[in-house]
Amino acid sequence: MNKKKAYSIGIGGLKNGKHQFELELTSKLLEIFESELMENISGKAILHLAKSETSIDVDILLDAKIKLLSDRSLREYEDTLAAEQKVFFKFSDHFEMLEDDLFKIPFNESNLDFAQILYDLIAVSLPTKRLHPDEDELEDVFYSTLEDDEIEEEVDDQDENEEEKPSDPRWDILKKLK
Repeated sequence: MNKKKAYSIGIGGLKNGKHQFELELTSKLLEIFESELMENISGKAILHLAKSETSIDVDILLDAKIKLLSDRSLREYEDTLAAEQKVFFKFSDHFEMLEDDLFKIPFNESNLDFAQILYDLIAVSLPTKRLHPDEDELEDVFYSTLEDDEIEEEVDDQDENEEEKPSDPRWDILKKLK
């Protein structure tokens, strides 16, 4: 079976109206695009199609778990993805991608392939900063401890500096005026 076919929906015999499809998200999708961004994915994409004589409007709801590598430690961890996107297909005499979410498709088109759309939605839903959940807690503890130590050192340094400096006689004269 063609890997891309798993992410296609037959629209040839689809009647006008609302329809719902559920596509399983697996590592097969990542293999199609030879992705290095993600290791493994499991979950589903629910597609709500509204077909009319001139167009097909699709609402995509993504609910998945994905394995990522931490940017800091390269440890693998699992993250959840929840995303939503609207895609519009307008019937025309040829195929053309007008925008990221707007396509022209031929009137006689029998299948809509959602592999690229789903992959792109997953890719933009990934966190920009990928940290293993344990690292996030360690980072908070590290920085709070570091800040406390730095504050104590600064106070100690200020006290030492004040004691070491000889007083300026000009200031001493002004202090007597008080």
